[in-house]
This record gives sequence, C-alpha cells and structure tokens, in this order.
Amino acid sequence: MEYRYWSFMECHPAHAVLPLNAKNEAFEALSWAWTDRLLPSNQIVPAPFTQDECQELNSLLRSFSADQDGIQTRLVARILIRVAIWRQAFFRPNKPLPKDVVSSLTPIIRRRRPIVRGFFDVAISIVCLGIPYIFYERHTQHRMDEESNLRSASPMFIIGAGTCVVAAIVLSAAVTFLSFPGLVGVARIAGLITTLFASFSIAATLVAIFRYKADLVRNAPQIGEGLMWVSKRSFVFSLPMVFLAYAIIGFVVAIVFYYIKGPAPTNMFTIQNSIAYSTQWTTVSAFGAIAGILTMSALLFKL
Repeated sequence: MEYRYWSFMECHPAHAVLPLNAKNEAFEALSWAWTDRLLPSNQIVPAPFTQDECQELNSLLRSFSADQDGIQTRLVARILIRVAIWRQAFFRPNKPLPKDVVSSLTPIIRRRRPIVRGFFDVAISIVCLGIPYIFYERHTQHRMDEESNLRSASPMFIIGAGTCVVAAIVLSAAVTFLSFPGLVGVARIAGLITTLFASFSIAATLVAIFRYKADLVRNAPQIGEGLMWVSKRSFVFSLPMVFLAYAIIGFVVAIVFYYIKGPAPTNMFTIQNSIAYSTQWTTVSAFGAIAGILTMSALLFKL
C-alpha cells in the first residue's frame, strides 16, 4: 500500500499535497542510512542509500523554497519509494511488489539480464559444478528477520573452516600419493592436479572469509545492482568448494589409474628420486598456496 501511494505521488506531484510528516520521514531515512556506516553492526543487509546520496539528498531537501512544492513532493516520494523497495527486497522477499504500479525506480531492480550475461552464468555454473547456486540459495533464505535484525556469521566461518581442513587432508594425501614408487603417466598427472587444486582451495577459503567479513561492514551499494552483487558473492564463496571438488575428483582418478595399471618397475635410485620429487612438489604447493593467498587478498582489497 505504501509503495502504491508514493508511486502515485511521484507520478502526480502537482495533483496531490505532500503529507506533513513525509518530509520528516525522508530525513529520518537519510539520517539512518548515514549513521549506518558511522555505527556499523553485525548486519548483512546494506543501507538503502550510499553516503554520497545521503549528503546530496539532505542538502537538496533543505534547499527547497515554498514555491517548489512539486519538485519537493517528487523527490520525497522517490526517497520513500526507495525505502519501500529496500524493505520489501530484504525483509519481505515472499511478498512481491505490485506489478500494476508504474514507478521510475521499479526498472532498477527489475532489470532483465542480457543474453550474454545469462550464457556466461550458465557456463560458470557448469564449470563450477553448480556450487554457486547453493550459496545463492543460502543468501536468499537467510536474510535478516524483520524482528531480530541480526544475522550470525558463524555458519560461513564453519563452512570455510571445514573446507580448509578437508582441503588440507586431501593435499597431504596427494603429496603422500606422489611419493609412491612406480607412479607414472595419468596417475602422476592426476596427483599433481590434485595437489594444485587443494592448495587453491585453501587459498580461496581465506579469501572468501575476508570477503565475507568485508561485506559485513560494506557501504551501501546501489539498490539496482542487487542481483549482480549476490552473483559475485556466491561465486567468490563457492570457489573453495569448487577447487576442493576438483581436487577430490583428481585424487579419485589418480587412485583408480594407479590401481588399474599398477606401479611401474622401480629400483632404489628411482625410489630416492621419487621421494625428492614429492618433497619438491610439497614445497612448490606450499609456496603456491601462500602466493595465491597474498595475490587474491591484494586483488580483493582493491575491489
């Protein structure tokens, strides 16, 4: 009902009188959005306005004269429409906005994705084994409740810790597997791939946790980039599990080929070379994981 009312006020600013408390409501919404960054809390829901928008809109509302009622009415209506859209998107996602109401702000959140973007999303979901959609559903199902207004970060840290531990176990098993005598051909290649993907999973886990902590104190994004923002988050959060899945697949393939073909004939010199080779790859994997953590963290903080 609120959305319908302010949409009508926006479309007909000269045919309706602005309610007495409407301007105060707009000021309160802008003030709350401004203080959301100054006094951050454990909330994943962003404010409906950015800091720059709060400053500009506050200055603009205070600058209106008595003979600018139409412009003032339209601006106040747009501010309160933004608040209504934000409230519906984050607190009442099961109650869609009325489709028979025309508003200039509605296309911002109902923008249709281009064909190229849709094809890219499908390709990414196939390469990532559909794991990003798990995190997208988790994000949509665990939005903040209207009354609690809080969301715990513990589940994400538990998932990250579990993924990191499993990746470390797979990495240790892969390095041990590479030290087996007579390991050649596809089995050795699959073992090396397992080592690399397990290292990438550990690095991506730390990056995903840093990204999640940054999102808790993130400044308010534009309300219109909600879908794109969720897609990026779900992709970043899914990377540790994607790398871990590929590491497990590679490890299984290595064991199967090693069992089918059996070890190649070896001697003592070959065994010594195998141990030295596995030690070398262990060192390379450790340095690769550290370099991946530092590189991805640097890129993350630049975004």
